[in-house]
Amino acid sequence: MQLVLLNLWGLYVNTYGSSKVDLTDGEIAEKLASIFDMRPYAIETRFNLRSPIYRETAAYGHMGRKTEVVTKEYASPEGKKVSMDVKLFPWEELNFVDKIKDAFDK
Repeated sequence: MQLVLLNLWGLYVNTYGSSKVDLTDGEIAEKLASIFDMRPYAIETRFNLRSPIYRETAAYGHMGRKTEVVTKEYASPEGKKVSMDVKLFPWEELNFVDKIKDAFDK
């Protein structure tokens, strides 16, 4: 027997009656769910959460910061020096704005 579970998350929207679109809160949630893949692996991949970004994100808050690419140097588990370019604060990018506008303009 094979068991496949998809979309084990829920997206709840409550506009408190202040929506600027002619949709119910449930319809807004459905549109957002079709745009954003909220599976844990997809979130991890989209924001590069396996990258060494946590020192910068731990100080002064992690929202409202400028996205930038920095070079990080650290020791690998084997003791070798590793250098890699890392994007800090990728969740601050506005790369989904057009997708959201398109979804709600229809």
